Amino acid sequence: MLVVTGKEMAAIDKIAVEEWNIPELVLMENAGLRVVEEIRGYFPKLNGKKVIIVAGKGNNGGDGLVIARHLTNMGADVRIFTLGTKEYQGAALVNYRIAQKLPIKWQNIENENSLHLLRLSLHYTDIIIDALYGTGFKGSIQGLAKKVIEIINENSSLTLAVDIPSGLDADSGKVQGLCIQADVTLTFQLPKLGLVVHPGYKYTGNLKVVDISIPGALIEELKIKRHLITKEMVVKSLPYRYPESHKGNFGHVLIIGGSQGMMGAVNLAARGAFAMGAGLVSGVVPKSIQPTLASSLPELITHPVAETPQGTLGLVSGAEIIEILSGKSAVILGPGMGRNSEILPFLTWLLVHLKVPLIIDADGLNALADRPDILKEAAVPIILTPHPGEMGRLLDLPIQDIQENRWERALDLADKYGIWVVLKGNKTVIASPEGEIFINPTGSPALATAGTGDVLAGMIGSLVGQVNNISQALCAAVYLHGLAGEEAARQVGEISSKAGDVVSVLPQVIKEYSAKTSKDTFFKG
Repeated sequence: MLVVTGKEMAAIDKIAVEEWNIPELVLMENAGLRVVEEIRGYFPKLNGKKVIIVAGKGNNGGDGLVIARHLTNMGADVRIFTLGTKEYQGAALVNYRIAQKLPIKWQNIENENSLHLLRLSLHYTDIIIDALYGTGFKGSIQGLAKKVIEIINENSSLTLAVDIPSGLDADSGKVQGLCIQADVTLTFQLPKLGLVVHPGYKYTGNLKVVDISIPGALIEELKIKRHLITKEMVVKSLPYRYPESHKGNFGHVLIIGGSQGMMGAVNLAARGAFAMGAGLVSGVVPKSIQPTLASSLPELITHPVAETPQGTLGLVSGAEIIEILSGKSAVILGPGMGRNSEILPFLTWLLVHLKVPLIIDADGLNALADRPDILKEAAVPIILTPHPGEMGRLLDLPIQDIQENRWERALDLADKYGIWVVLKGNKTVIASPEGEIFINPTGSPALATAGTGDVLAGMIGSLVGQVNNISQALCAAVYLHGLAGEEAARQVGEISSKAGDVVSVLPQVIKEYSAKTSKDTFFKG
């Protein structure tokens, strides 16, 4: 599903009206009707229900007036509180004139007395509808509007935001001061970027995207490259398993990593790869830890190789690894590898010899931060999976900058080196070399524990080794990983869950999706 900025949505609306000849009045009517349908889901019998609509004087307020008309016709007791000194215009003016003829209580908020009336009215309402400011809002809420939002946020009634919570920047998700804390946000036609990124999603509540009849062909003309990962996208990315399938059809993932004291990272990555359907998974590890690793996961093919005096992999391991690379569909480098001066030259050497996609994670990223320019020499697809700290080191930027500009920084790195970047964290972001951005809506604080990144690396390697479209593979892996975090939180709890719990629930999470995969899903086998 595409994700747009407020400016892009305004352009879409303008083209719909001026070039496709869809009356603005029709779009506003459809928007209001979709909100009414949502409200009826909460209150099937609207007769006698008390509804307060706080409406601005722009098009967002016009949507609120459409809602007021329909709810009144259904028997609801509607009261409208308007805010602003300007006059209604265009389609909003038409709906204002209609609403004026209906038995609706009106109050313009202009002083402390009207604020007091709003506060009293909210004590006896079933639902509050925020139609104050739309996607064009910038800056911070001031004056009476600030007091209105404070009063609404103090109330416990169901709060529904029309298109976007008032006070939220549709382009960045940032809030300068105050914002409506919605329980539900109904956004029109396409999700706005500010609703799905930090911190905007915190104010959005349950986000629902509803169609207001803007043609898909119109939207396609703008060639927007931002996407929200959806369940439908994931289902399409999982390979269908024919009865005659065999292990060779589903890839052979090679994990290069492990060191003294950090063998578990390879184990977790391998379990993630198996859960995601890899036909074969191999692990290249220092010879000193191979026996223990092999006994911990009998399905994993283990290759003990020469190690450095510190018990890690390095250039000394290269000659043996050359033979092992043959026949692999994807390579993961970094889980549990440790930190030493050998890793960067080893990675530089590996890039020359690889013929399949390489996923660089964990300690591989820490080494890469010293010489990220070596990525320009790679002849194979490269996927980096940094957390914000690793991302900061790769771009030589503070973590705060990374966190405040997540999708922009992921795109910067992807574009600079022609790679894929999976910037982990709350609302994980994927950037492709083609300039596409994918935002993941799933996840849980249960993932904020050691080892969950290794599980994700294994899942990514598994799917990259199975399907031809790397972006699709990354979206599916990240989305399902997030769902596994949510499921682990439900079963174990956000505080106590660990990486092993996440990988343990993966099969049941994936099962729901793989049962719906199409026979048309293309895979490499």
